Amino acid sequence: MSQESKVFPLDNDKQVEVKVTHNRFNFQIDEMLAITQEEHSEFPFIPVSPSLGYSRALYPEKPLLVGLLLGFLYHEALTGETDERILMLEKALNGHSRGKMIQALNLVEASKLGHYPPSRFLGLSERAVNLGQSIFSLFDDEVMFLASTRDKIISHPPLLDHSDIVDSEERLYFYTNSKDFFDNDERIAIIDNHLLNAKSVLNLIKKIHDKYPSREMYTVLTPIDLRSNEVKETFAALERELNIKINIISLMTFDVEIQDKETVTPKLASNELLKNNVQETKVQYHSLRNVINDYFIVKAQNMLRDGTIHDNPYFISTGRFTLNGKEQQVSESLFQRMGELLNDFLDDSPKMVIGVGEFLYVPLQIARYLPGEEIRVQGTTRFNFDSSTLNHSNKKISFMSPLERTITHYLYNLEVDRYDQIIVFVERLRHKTEIDDLVQQLKVLGAKSILVIEMTSIAFNEDRVY
Repeated sequence: MSQESKVFPLDNDKQVEVKVTHNRFNFQIDEMLAITQEEHSEFPFIPVSPSLGYSRALYPEKPLLVGLLLGFLYHEALTGETDERILMLEKALNGHSRGKMIQALNLVEASKLGHYPPSRFLGLSERAVNLGQSIFSLFDDEVMFLASTRDKIISHPPLLDHSDIVDSEERLYFYTNSKDFFDNDERIAIIDNHLLNAKSVLNLIKKIHDKYPSREMYTVLTPIDLRSNEVKETFAALERELNIKINIISLMTFDVEIQDKETVTPKLASNELLKNNVQETKVQYHSLRNVINDYFIVKAQNMLRDGTIHDNPYFISTGRFTLNGKEQQVSESLFQRMGELLNDFLDDSPKMVIGVGEFLYVPLQIARYLPGEEIRVQGTTRFNFDSSTLNHSNKKISFMSPLERTITHYLYNLEVDRYDQIIVFVERLRHKTEIDDLVQQLKVLGAKSILVIEMTSIAFNEDRVY
């Protein structure tokens, strides 16, 4: 039986109680929801979905299956038909067997779905980009996917931009080579990693409607829906104001209440920031650019926070600049080829795969084809969860982002001496020294080797031993 409620203590005199109100697939709360806090945040708590791979390492198939399950629910909502494979996905996700997950994923990929008119899928925020692409990958017709990015790409005017409510100093941008992305009758599906105050989603819908007022229907897809009645009324008010309909599809829904603590509890343990121990680690660098067709590379200029401008190549298989169904199918074949090529660098020993920043879907896909059974994948995040109720190992590292050195990234719930090999995927690098900070921090995990994979720009062929 799944949990019906849970209390998460906060690092003050408050606690958060969540009660399950909808749970069609009988998921455990801890599999789909964790409550944490962020240092210097205006929000009393932040929900995290552990099933997406940003708070702990997972089998690569698991986050992909979560997205596909949401995709099946979306198809069900459009057609009224329930695909029998939903039951297999449910069992695989609840059973925690990688073998069952692989079997379920292969079955889905053998026969994808179609619908008309086709949808336009939007991945909102870094933690929802891989989820959105997983949902989009279920369909093989003229669907299109567009991933948001925090990169300010000055060579390509954004189709849309809007303030990110979580970090008021940041904006999310949508860039596309398809200028008629919204100028059509296709449905719009917005994917977010959770719904709480949902201001980012509401803001995005307003921005789309301002530019394309004929749009009447929106769907929001999310693993966890924690909206209060007040927030739900905000959605209803926007529907009335714009004369639109907003459908919400989620895997679990919750009632959430912030309460005074009933009993005094000790101060929550902060995430332990791991420190490096001096040890030799073989570090290899390799580029996969030579296997990527030029068609899948977009050359663009982006501006960093300090005003510096760089020429950068972007890999369109991430969904930036738009991805259609046919390009997704080509990308999936490319991911398999990449994984098989990397077998020359790896053995069957336990390994951890890391996707840096917004770059997680591609590492998840490639990791499926790496040798060995014990393979876990995790994405880095900008969020500093200073006090944690994630209840795993509570060990973390922090490092300078290789793409923007003024931004700190984090990896959480790390396990020392579990992995023999660590593979780090980064979309682009100008020089290998840009990722030295992360490489140095990863040494503490005790792996024998670290392999850095760059996708789009320069070839790494120098081994380094620290």
